[in-house]
Amino acid sequence: MIRFVKDIKMKRIIAAIWALLLSVFLFAGRQDEGVVKGKVEDSAGTPLGFATVFITGAGDAIVAGDAADADGRFALKAAPGNYKLTVSLIGYKDATMDISLTVQGLELPPIRLEEDSQLLESATVQAVMPKTKLTGDGLQTNIRGSVLENAGTANDVLAKTPGIIKGQNGLEVIGKGSPLVYINGRKVTDPTELDRLQSNEIQSIEVISNPGAQYDATVRSVVRIRTVRRQGDGFGFNVNASDAQSLRWDKGNDPFGAVNLNYRTGGLDLFAGVNYQSNSSRQISDSEATTYGKSIFENKGSIDGESFVKSIYGNAGANWQIADNHFLGGKVEWGRSLQVSSHTDIIADVLLDHVKIDELHTLSDDVLGNTVPLNLGANIYYNGRVGDKLGIDVNLDYYGTDMSTNSTSEETSPMTHGASISSVSENSGRMYAGKAVFTYPIWQGQLEAGTEETFSRRSDVYSISGVSIPASSALVKEDNYAGFVSYGCFIQEAGQFKAGVRYEYVRYAYEDALNPASDLTKNYSNWFPNASYAGVIGPVQLMLNYSAKTRRPNYANLSSAIRYNSRYVWQSGNARLQPELSHNVSLTAVWKFIAFVVNYTYTKDAIMTWSAPYNDEGVVLVKPRNIDEPFHTLPVFVNLTPTFGPWSLNYTLGIMPQWLSITVDDPREPSGRRVTRFNDKPIFLAQLFNTLTVDGGWQFELGNVLYSKGYTQNMMLTNVYFDLTAAVQKTLLKDGSLVLRLEGHDLTGTAHNDVDTDFGSHTIMQTNIMDTQRIKLSLRYNFNTAKSKYRGTGAGADQKARM
Repeated sequence: MIRFVKDIKMKRIIAAIWALLLSVFLFAGRQDEGVVKGKVEDSAGTPLGFATVFITGAGDAIVAGDAADADGRFALKAAPGNYKLTVSLIGYKDATMDISLTVQGLELPPIRLEEDSQLLESATVQAVMPKTKLTGDGLQTNIRGSVLENAGTANDVLAKTPGIIKGQNGLEVIGKGSPLVYINGRKVTDPTELDRLQSNEIQSIEVISNPGAQYDATVRSVVRIRTVRRQGDGFGFNVNASDAQSLRWDKGNDPFGAVNLNYRTGGLDLFAGVNYQSNSSRQISDSEATTYGKSIFENKGSIDGESFVKSIYGNAGANWQIADNHFLGGKVEWGRSLQVSSHTDIIADVLLDHVKIDELHTLSDDVLGNTVPLNLGANIYYNGRVGDKLGIDVNLDYYGTDMSTNSTSEETSPMTHGASISSVSENSGRMYAGKAVFTYPIWQGQLEAGTEETFSRRSDVYSISGVSIPASSALVKEDNYAGFVSYGCFIQEAGQFKAGVRYEYVRYAYEDALNPASDLTKNYSNWFPNASYAGVIGPVQLMLNYSAKTRRPNYANLSSAIRYNSRYVWQSGNARLQPELSHNVSLTAVWKFIAFVVNYTYTKDAIMTWSAPYNDEGVVLVKPRNIDEPFHTLPVFVNLTPTFGPWSLNYTLGIMPQWLSITVDDPREPSGRRVTRFNDKPIFLAQLFNTLTVDGGWQFELGNVLYSKGYTQNMMLTNVYFDLTAAVQKTLLKDGSLVLRLEGHDLTGTAHNDVDTDFGSHTIMQTNIMDTQRIKLSLRYNFNTAKSKYRGTGAGADQKARM
């Protein structure tokens, strides 16, 4: 009965949201007073998206300006009067005209831009650092015509884009972690797509550190990539191939190859692609762990681990431009793991009250199980405009994944006993999602509203022999119903304002097939507001943002099954984890080639990995938990992108302080409790990239990424991380369609982190050497490649990532 009442309340809230949206769209009519509209095209009449359009008045003062949409359409508001309108786009000559705007508005004929052949011919030699500006949502960097145009893959470009850093776990938006990436409005679900997308295909990159209400409340940062609009029908393809070889380890060889095909005729666009990817890694560590209880257990030893993953991915789809303002299409993506294997060699001495009691040698292997390891995703979309005002964007998504792993461990000891342990882990996930977004112009701006529903299921089955750990079989169900609305407007001489709210109702259920007493059901009902302001003070662009966000645990972290890592280390999830909630405030300022960003985040119920004694025999259990105390972070950074002739700089300097105090169990204290603090040692970062471009299509690069010692969450990084990189690149053929690139990573062999962690009753100190010292050779060739017209934006992005 209680669940029924809550469901009724949830349905009433959703119904109320839809009633509000409907009433707004039905009664929010307005007159186009003082609006100049138009469309930007090339000389052949093909729309040119994302051109800059602005109107100027007396003294050439800018009265209004914006970027055209993907179809080249624009609409600018101003008081009635006489103005000059200017249209600008990299690779084309500027177009200017005098206009007379009345209260009835002005509809211009198509504005056609002429290619600037002189600019295109000299773009490689005269390339400069990309220009960055504020868009009202985030930092937008133009890539076309800059030194980043030939930097390699999209991943290479992102690593050098203002607002993004090469973090410990890959590319991150500073202070916000890994971003959700969109390419031309379509969500990236296959991470290898960023390796297939080449830098010379990118027009611009926008980094959004506080995403609005349209995005799932778990999305803390977004990167929007716009590609170069290539014109013409016909057949095209591109081929990418590379090979990276470790300088430390002869087994560390990672070949990559991709072929993408595209055929366009009229309004029909057909595309398909396939790629093969191999990834290898190795880690050599020395570890010392101490557990405090009735006795003191010490575990001192070495770890040598290596892993290999080989996969093949494919995609195919079609887009149909039914009319100027109506697009329909679909896409299927699949991935198959050909090899997933790892081998770990652990040698450890175990001491009880400082007396050696065990000398343990453990060899562990993980390989693919009997289930075919397969990922399958599909998207169907419609994108269009009804009349001149109402925009509609609808997406339906499916995603499924299956994987099984067989693990074996052989333990030998001259002091105690040996053991043979084997386990089988099987997991399967399914997700269905739908999202609808509606836009409508009102007064000085635009209203955006919609809904998103996601239904996901994740099953985990685990069995083990050779040790007394129970088997498990669990099913996690989660249904998310969301509605959102936001409004943004531009007020002359004041700036751009935007505010919105997202409501999410989540039903979560954990069902334990072997132990029904552990079943758990939770319902969450939350509002997530956001607001932003962007304006100009003198020569400085400013942006202020606020947003409320959440982070839900990965499904693997919601399983309470205990996994066996070694005789003294076990691991499990936590079905009782609560989502963490955070409030974010950020300030961004841009002046010429300098961008400054400060970002404050307050997080409640932060999810962190924790380790604690499991029994009196020295076994510790590693599992995620919610931190009771609030977690504060305040990253501050400045990005500099000056150019001196052929030499371009991209320097990012920053500091990342945090405030975290945790009350922990510690039997060494008379009270049994104490406070651990991770506050007084912030991490300093420096990313210094230098690029030299010379005649003949040559480009030389030298850079480094440096992190100081300091705290990150509940860990202390105890060494300086330094990654020295270098690259040389040659562009060949008259049209620059063939690019050869040689690059080196971690040339000094110092790109690794040592960690020190204090859990109270358990402490860990570990030094690591990672297999990151590599040389990579790559080749890219493009033939008549036409940009895909795909406009699917996808739904359920967070659920896919959690699976």
